[in-house]
Amino acid sequence: MSLQAPEALSLLILLAFLLLGLYPRRPKARLPHPLVPLLQQAARESRGVLPWLPPALFLLGLLLLVLAATRPLLPLPGQTSRNVVILVMDVSRSMMAADLKPSRLEAAKEAARVFLREAPKALRIGLVAFSGHAQTIHPPTTDRRRLRESLDSLEFGRSTAIGEGILEALRNIREAGGEGEILLLTDGRNRTGKDPLEAAAEASRMGVRIYAVGVGVPGWIPGPEDPVSAFGFFPGAFEVDEELLWSLAEFTGGRYFLVESEKELSALYRQLARTVRLEVRREEATGFLGLLGGVLALGGVALRRYLSPA
Repeated sequence: MSLQAPEALSLLILLAFLLLGLYPRRPKARLPHPLVPLLQQAARESRGVLPWLPPALFLLGLLLLVLAATRPLLPLPGQTSRNVVILVMDVSRSMMAADLKPSRLEAAKEAARVFLREAPKALRIGLVAFSGHAQTIHPPTTDRRRLRESLDSLEFGRSTAIGEGILEALRNIREAGGEGEILLLTDGRNRTGKDPLEAAAEASRMGVRIYAVGVGVPGWIPGPEDPVSAFGFFPGAFEVDEELLWSLAEFTGGRYFLVESEKELSALYRQLARTVRLEVRREEATGFLGLLGGVLALGGVALRRYLSPA
């Protein structure tokens, strides 16, 4: 909670003087009578709890009114996050490679499911896929079921446009409020579209961090049974541009990771999901606290009149 007008807390001093005036300390009477202790005990038993309830409600109501005067900002229950995370996933045909089981793309999908499961429920997450161009598969949402269905619908494409994937993610972040992070996964080099470093510069201006993940096993060569063999020469089967991915992360304040197994990939996404920042938009609670304080104060006065009728 933060206060927009903390100087209003000085009203607590006036409240203290008001209470001293309403409930002055009464001097104890000393009567030389043997029944005084019995009479005092009977009086205490007859009062019970109710006589203390009206002043307690009145005091609590005044305290809430003073708090309302400070114009507090509170994260109200049921709100979604102010920031978003966009999962940007390479779906070029090289993601068919089976160095990560059962394939790079399927391992990436499973890691994304882990991220969806472990991330805060109020966090809005979006999904962008890119090959030779980028497209939003699902805009930022808290609906995990729809995101999982969107993951299942991913299809392979030709070429690799890393910069376009970043720009599409930035467009989603901008439309969602302008605050967020990008979790980028790729197994290759940028071959077409916008320069990824220019896209990273735009991300830096927006304050968006890029967490870049390269996937693949260095030196792995596909066998004849691997589907990548069906579309021709596959040089080295490992083309992760580590220098580029490191630069994207360094330029935006994120981090770069190279992952060589499906288990390592899922573990990384689990770790990132648990460390992602969650920011909830705070709303001014002046009206709510003022109304509640007024109701309690009036309730205290009404209850006192009921218990002590004229």
